[in-house]
Amino acid sequence: MAVGLTDCTSATLAESAEELLEKVAAHASEVHGVELNETLINYALTTVKEV
Repeated sequence: MAVGLTDCTSATLAESAEELLEKVAAHASEVHGVELNETLINYALTTVKEV
């Protein structure tokens, strides 16, 4: 899953949407220095795929 405006190819797996958002938020902050806001969260949720 790629979320955002970068060339990031990080993939994140989680058991729930809440866990997924926590992991994506941590990655965005730690790796990209970005804090997720409501717009970014809503965008991230549109890219989620069941595996």
